[in-house]
Amino acid sequence: MRGNLLRAVTCVSASECWAVGTYYTGSAYQTLIQRWDGTSWAIVASPNTSLTQSNYLKSVTCATTSDCWAAGYYIAANGVSQTLIERWDGISWAIIVSPSTLPTRNNYLNAVTCVSASDCWAAGFAISSSSSESGTLVERWNGFAWAIVTSPNTSDTESNILNGVTCASGSDCWAVGYHYGVGIALLTLIERWNGISWAIVASPNSLPVENAQNNFLQGVTCVSTSNCWAAGYYSTPAIATRTLVERWDGTSWGLVNSDNTDATHSNYLFGTKCVSGLECWAVGYYYSGGTAQTGVNQTVIERWDGNSWTIVTSPNSSATQNNTLYDVACASASECWAVGYYVNASGVNQTLTERFALPPVQLNAVVSRKTHGSAGDFDIDLPLTGNPGIECRSGGANGNHTLVFSFVNALTSVGGANVTSGTGSINSSNIDSNDAHKYVVNLTGVTNAQVITVSLTNVQDSTGNSSSAISASMGVLIGDTNADRFVNSGDIAQTKSQSGQSVTSSNFREDVTVDGNLNSGDIGLVKSKSGTALP
Repeated sequence: MRGNLLRAVTCVSASECWAVGTYYTGSAYQTLIQRWDGTSWAIVASPNTSLTQSNYLKSVTCATTSDCWAAGYYIAANGVSQTLIERWDGISWAIIVSPSTLPTRNNYLNAVTCVSASDCWAAGFAISSSSSESGTLVERWNGFAWAIVTSPNTSDTESNILNGVTCASGSDCWAVGYHYGVGIALLTLIERWNGISWAIVASPNSLPVENAQNNFLQGVTCVSTSNCWAAGYYSTPAIATRTLVERWDGTSWGLVNSDNTDATHSNYLFGTKCVSGLECWAVGYYYSGGTAQTGVNQTVIERWDGNSWTIVTSPNSSATQNNTLYDVACASASECWAVGYYVNASGVNQTLTERFALPPVQLNAVVSRKTHGSAGDFDIDLPLTGNPGIECRSGGANGNHTLVFSFVNALTSVGGANVTSGTGSINSSNIDSNDAHKYVVNLTGVTNAQVITVSLTNVQDSTGNSSSAISASMGVLIGDTNADRFVNSGDIAQTKSQSGQSVTSSNFREDVTVDGNLNSGDIGLVKSKSGTALP
């Protein structure tokens, strides 16, 4: 392994993700941490135990934007691997003391997760005896220090290794990996924390032990306490390696069919992440050739849509260069990241990041709509860019207004609506039952002489497009019939000129009382607001 590679990724938001791994200096491996700021990835300084000691980061997680953890191991002066944990405090990364079983035995951390700032877990394995068998290693952060927590093993004579850890709650965590002994196949290993202790939970394998199929679990993720997924792979000398996916349904773990590129090429899954019960991801690679001389690794990404796992097209740097993905994380249902490495033309490893992002939902127009008595509905356009449109009509005693968002494609779901700036609140909001291209927001308590902004959240349309937030702004200035941001003699004169006329699409702005009549009532209201202006 030379150059740079990324082993893990996590996202706090669409504008803050972290990826960790290692790079080679020519004499030692050193920690590598990168940060996504919503625009680009950049390397962030990260500490090492020594410039001459190799340091590796294998996993990363965040409790908050200013509290993240990375875990792995380093090679001590005596040549023995010891645990390595680093923490981001919002300003910089620093090494935090973490225990190892013994300074004379190898200790490795492969995964880290947090329930809260005062409750985090790291998992891996350590050489448990002089016979070189490995035993599970689990450590916990209590808000002050990391400490080893007792974790079980299948046998004192079998090696047990943990590769992934996650928590559905403070009293429900899972760690996955595999175990093996001399002369038998490698088998899946799953352990559960119940708030008091860790215990082994039965987990299935591709075939019984006597068939000698090796089974490995590499990653685990939970949607809830009754919906968790573990991903990995299984293999035998006789067939190509196959992807392995297991699911916890609240009662037991069961095998779930997962996709493979074809029947002859080996497929591997490493990282997995769920954003909901209807959307999960697993990443890894497949081997494109039949022999080491003719093939290379190419990326594999699979997606769970609530019914099945299927391979999703993923890019590679080249069809003739190795490309491997190790982990995946999602900022939202519409934005996910996968990380790993590729080998360049010079044979050097380079970091590989891939992004899944649904196209944004296309907003066509936003209007402020009011019914002018028997004259009907009339809309004031609220431009999507530039200065906001001005609503000059009264919202009545309660300050009621209606905004209608129109989209290019029919909507399938909207998380809701919020007033993100200005004074007012949401009375109701919904997809128009007569036209799914429209979303109607009814406001109340909207005050005069202000700009109010309304945002829709988690908008999805019928073509699969998605936007986490869509906003529109409206200037509210009763009596500003000519929309110049001031109420003065010009507005009074304009309203007087329409007095006695029928309300039409060309003069409805002067019907500021919204009663369907242009008369002294409108003139009086405009006069009463003379001297007001938008800020």
